[in-house]
Amino acid sequence: MDHYLRAAIGAVVLLTAPAALPAAVIQVFVDLTQGSTENTGSSATITLDFSEVGVDDLLSITIENTTPVPIGSSLTAVGLELPDLLLTQTAFAPGGAGAYFDELMSDVSVSPGWLNAPGGYDLMLTSDRKFEGGSPQGAPTAGESETVVLRLGNIGLTPDQWSSLVLDFWAGLSEPCAIARFQAVGPCGKDSDKVRGDVPDPATLTILLAGGVVWVTCGNRRRKIRA
Repeated sequence: MDHYLRAAIGAVVLLTAPAALPAAVIQVFVDLTQGSTENTGSSATITLDFSEVGVDDLLSITIENTTPVPIGSSLTAVGLELPDLLLTQTAFAPGGAGAYFDELMSDVSVSPGWLNAPGGYDLMLTSDRKFEGGSPQGAPTAGESETVVLRLGNIGLTPDQWSSLVLDFWAGLSEPCAIARFQAVGPCGKDSDKVRGDVPDPATLTILLAGGVVWVTCGNRRRKIRA
């Protein structure tokens, strides 16, 4: 698949700095440097945005297919490892399901084993409850994104506390914290890929200042935190 990568040299996804984000927002970058089955160059950004509406704690998850357009792909599933407290009452908020990502699954195992998380990924977003073979029809293609909103219940944490909880949880992991499934990859749309994210270096997670920006790359190869 290296010919796809050569076509993508200089792609804007590698050149554009992240926009300023509030402290309750975490961005996870999934790309081939973190581990990929086919090394197609498919990539994604998963943005977690915590908020409060009335008595409800909400989590908006924006799933962006950042695969360079010359490569092309459809992003059909995303899995995350998350703290148990976050998962106790998690469900789609009213109207929170996406046009494509409308199925919420838990403890989903993937193959090969080096891609998997212990016991499977805690939270998986798909269109038809299939990580491996879901239909790519309607999935976000290169440059497209979709947002879903989850209701976390009324646990009593602030958005910043939720963000800190997730970051602390990831700092204690020794396995992947995220995975993405890509289908219809390549100019002819005949390839596929599974791309993972590794746990960030704990040193990158210790600075979470009020009003700061948290930019997290799953893995030790690229990481940055702005205050």
